[in-house]
Amino acid sequence: MYRGILTGLGGRGLYWLNDARAHPECEIVACVEPVEANRERAIAKHKVPAETIFPTLDAAVKAVKADFVLDVTPPAVHHEIALKAFKAGLHVLGEKPLSDNPANAKRVVAAARKAKLRHMITQNYRFNPVIRTMHKQLAAGLIGKPGQCDLRFYMDWADIPGSHYVTQPFMLINDMMVHHFDLMRYVLGADPVAVTAVTWNHPWGWHKGDAAHSIVFEFPGGLWGTHVSVGCAVGERTDYNGDWRIEGPKGTLSYSLGRLSHGHFHGATKPVRQEIFPEAAPSGGAGILAEFFAAIKEKRQPECSGEDNLKSLAMVFGAIKSSKEGRRVKI
Repeated sequence: MYRGILTGLGGRGLYWLNDARAHPECEIVACVEPVEANRERAIAKHKVPAETIFPTLDAAVKAVKADFVLDVTPPAVHHEIALKAFKAGLHVLGEKPLSDNPANAKRVVAAARKAKLRHMITQNYRFNPVIRTMHKQLAAGLIGKPGQCDLRFYMDWADIPGSHYVTQPFMLINDMMVHHFDLMRYVLGADPVAVTAVTWNHPWGWHKGDAAHSIVFEFPGGLWGTHVSVGCAVGERTDYNGDWRIEGPKGTLSYSLGRLSHGHFHGATKPVRQEIFPEAAPSGGAGILAEFFAAIKEKRQPECSGEDNLKSLAMVFGAIKSSKEGRRVKI
């Protein structure tokens, strides 16, 4: 049994509380929440014992014996929580993004390496059976060597007045698109070398920072990736995985609204399209917790480790820099 301290009892924190409670190898022994309203909600509606909620991580660490910290605080606080946890000898499972600051992200990864502790980022989209099947099919050569990957995302994202998702600049890229950028790396099995990004806001949008964009990523070997998004879409939408189309010399691999398919038209008398059914696998929080605990047990780096996640975060910071400076940026 792995004993955890959950930092953050907001909406996302309660999501993780439920997943942790459902996992047979996990026990949440303490929570950290400085906001009184969140504490009261957790006690009244989610049966969190009042005596297990502490105002700071320092207080929780002194009061209980734990193995890891599950960090669900805002991005600007992630590095503080992680550094304190490593100092206390605790592994860290942290919500994405790793940090909202490149220097702090590197500090955290270096601290985990020095402490020889496991550090994993909750890139839960990777643990979707469809995504894992896409990765396997491409690796097996279903469409040959990919040459282009187009990803589209249209969603009424983070319509939460006053939240940091709405008030902070570039939060669609910083918070949501780190999922998709990480997926592009995972599915394609490649890391980009440069990015060109244009971002903007629509007049009906509710975000302070730009919540729409068109981004081009350059990968090695002539592979190109595009990402187009509208975060304030109020009409037809994609799902949160977005719509995918990956082109190769042997056909296409496509995903939209829960359906994964392989298309081949070249040289065929009739278009050929075949649906691909994903393999069953633990998804979302269950998949992440299983991988995190396995990495602790086996004394290895977890998938979506902090060190690996720096590469996904570099795509985020590169896209933001490209938009701000109006130029192509090397990653």
